[in-house]
Amino acid sequence: MGLYLIEDTAHISSFALPSIFADRLPLYKEWHDFVFYDRRKHLFSFLNFGVYGNPYDAKRGYGLALLFFIDQRGRTYAEMKTIALRDLQVSPYSPDFISEDAKVLYTKSNNLFKIKSQIGKLACDLQLPVILPPVSSKEIFLDVVKMHQTINLGMTRGAMEMSKLWDNWAELPRIPVSGEVTLNGTTVPIDTRTGYHDHEGGRFDWGSTWGWDTGVVLCDSSARKEPEKIEFRFYRWGPSDKLSHGGIVIGPRNGKQKYFDSGNIHIERTGRFSSGWSVVPGITRLLYPDYHPDVPEKIVFSASDNQDRLDITFTPKGLCSIVAASVCGESERVFNEMFCSATISGHVGDTVYDKTIPGWFESVRPRGSVKHYAVEA
Repeated sequence: MGLYLIEDTAHISSFALPSIFADRLPLYKEWHDFVFYDRRKHLFSFLNFGVYGNPYDAKRGYGLALLFFIDQRGRTYAEMKTIALRDLQVSPYSPDFISEDAKVLYTKSNNLFKIKSQIGKLACDLQLPVILPPVSSKEIFLDVVKMHQTINLGMTRGAMEMSKLWDNWAELPRIPVSGEVTLNGTTVPIDTRTGYHDHEGGRFDWGSTWGWDTGVVLCDSSARKEPEKIEFRFYRWGPSDKLSHGGIVIGPRNGKQKYFDSGNIHIERTGRFSSGWSVVPGITRLLYPDYHPDVPEKIVFSASDNQDRLDITFTPKGLCSIVAASVCGESERVFNEMFCSATISGHVGDTVYDKTIPGWFESVRPRGSVKHYAVEA
């Protein structure tokens, strides 16, 4: 049994605004991520709504809204809007994010998110009913310990490093999405079961992290040959995969969840991504006209232990690079939000997998650091 009920979503996903007397207020950041893929329309979406900087100082804090889509032809669309704090409503008592151009509203009576936004030539009007309880980082850690039946040094170091940054983190592992999106005047109806939501925040400078790799395979719970879920997280405290820790969780349809720890996973990266991509904010294109994201063409997770084996090959089909500046003058960090095909093969227990499923892959690295994506020796 989980730690929370569906009815706890309003509390767990509310903005955890720090006290006005808290330290490191200029380093505060917190946001909603909404991800989905409509298999019939072949449309991917990543939506982000966040607050950055001192939330009590209009000169040092602001809101951001990002709409990112990839259509059936592989074309990318991205728009970002900066929102003055005087024009933004957020609260520690609600998940709501309300501005003129972007609204995330949560109705507690029927456990429903509504998103309505228009930025430039992109727009969305969506409903996302909560059908599963929220899951916190604490709950994930406890589940991993239960599945792994041990706490190793990598887990301890990873948890310690993450706790330095994040004050809160929670997810809705599966959420249906319906409504419509508009891409440069063309409206596309949306109806999918393969949505995902997370909410996180902390008080730290972007320059203090070496980054992370996280994401989900957007499984369809009604498809018999697909697992209930696949998620992965790897947190880095240095420039090498050897200075990171994390794992993969797979939830078979007919059995208990399976966890593969970093010690049982080999990661290989090959080639260089060359398909469609977008970069925001727009000033990045002016400052770095030759900038190209240092993202591999393929990323392969090979996991195995004494009982089970799982290979996942992520092939990026499109991405949006979000450049985040350091307040303290350190190197910028780049969020590479990737829509991927995820080819899954192997077996967990008696269940054999050989399937390609859409996925979302978020990879955060220092800007201009191709070596951090290099194949490790």
